[in-house]
Amino acid sequence: MEALVLETFLSVVPLIPHPDTPPSAIGSVVCSISWQGPGNWSFDYIVGEPPEALRLPPAVVPARADGLWQRTCFELFLRRPGEAGYCEFNFSPSGEWAAYRFDGYREGMEQLVVKPPRITSTDPAQFAAGMTAHLTALGIDAETAKMMAELNVGDVGDGPSSQYALSALLEDAEFGWAGGALASITAVIEEADGTKSYWALAHPGEKPDFHHPDGFVLELPAAP
Repeated sequence: MEALVLETFLSVVPLIPHPDTPPSAIGSVVCSISWQGPGNWSFDYIVGEPPEALRLPPAVVPARADGLWQRTCFELFLRRPGEAGYCEFNFSPSGEWAAYRFDGYREGMEQLVVKPPRITSTDPAQFAAGMTAHLTALGIDAETAKMMAELNVGDVGDGPSSQYALSALLEDAEFGWAGGALASITAVIEEADGTKSYWALAHPGEKPDFHHPDGFVLELPAAP
């Protein structure tokens, strides 16, 4: 019996700040995408400035949490083509995450049933906490998992960094639907001086609105 090999859609897309909320010192935000389907993907967000330029929440044990968008936060919205309902994922530099489902534009919000995404970043403390949680979930005892995670920190944070990056990975075979998706990739960036800017693939509204139906501009293919 032949093994199933999933094709992977790869892309790098730039985000743009809303003109009403310009950044103070952030030159670029891009997202690198690795997509095999609604339940199997990785989105890597890269801010083209050193971590010191950002106001980042401190690393904590990864857990589900609300209100993450009030600080620096990276987000993903997915919608099945032809449907009004959509999903929202929030990925915090703290390692916390959130996932919601909506019946329509900002309507019928509920917690989304999905496996926790794995979040790692160029912050050594967050990388260690995220990897420890991942290894523990695989059945490795907490002490060994912590030691392995610390060993794997490697060059993360070794010397000055010219950019900040966060990776969010989901592997959930039971989540999603057959077919492709429309995506809106967004970010809330809070700078060290308190400036907040709102970044997205597109800004169809006069004010920042990541839920806007016309913001789902990226077509992601169906798994073969």
